[in-house]
Amino acid sequence: MTVLIVILVLLALTGFVYVRQFNAMRTAETRIEEAWSGIVVQLTRRHDLVPNLIAAVEGAMRHEEGIVDRLVAARELAIKALKDGTPQGIAEAEVVLGDRMQGLMVQVEDNPEIAATANIEVLQRQLEETEDQIAAARRLFNGNVQVLNQHVVTFPGNLIAPVHHIEERSPFDLPQSRRTAVQEVPRVAFNTQTTP
Repeated sequence: MTVLIVILVLLALTGFVYVRQFNAMRTAETRIEEAWSGIVVQLTRRHDLVPNLIAAVEGAMRHEEGIVDRLVAARELAIKALKDGTPQGIAEAEVVLGDRMQGLMVQVEDNPEIAATANIEVLQRQLEETEDQIAAARRLFNGNVQVLNQHVVTFPGNLIAPVHHIEERSPFDLPQSRRTAVQEVPRVAFNTQTTP
């Protein structure tokens, strides 16, 4: 009788651990999908800002048509990647789009006539906010990926995951060259002249 009770307790405990671990992995998968939706929303917002940016500068940037054309092409590539690409392909397309946007903004800053317009200032603020939101969404997604991956590779998840075809996920990351540019400390120049 005691052996039967011990066996039943062990079976119940095993079942509890199994269900708990399975639920934790499914919860992590759900959170990953939610976080990915947040990334898609912010990347779409970024893509939608590009035509406004081009419209704000195109009259004064006629001599720099190549920059605008490359930005339009990069936007189209990023939209296509977002619709049917892998996270890796999306990241690569977004890096290209970010580089093209940065190139246009450098040209805008070099042209005080354009840089001083209210439209550009508003768009710059919106772009900065969008980039911050993309970074926050990426952090949330990658955090959830890390939680799932920990469950999948550690005991008892490493026994349960293959049974239910739950696999490790890849984080959504930027290639190293872009990460360095993004993490660059902004330079601020102060006017050190004093008034007499």
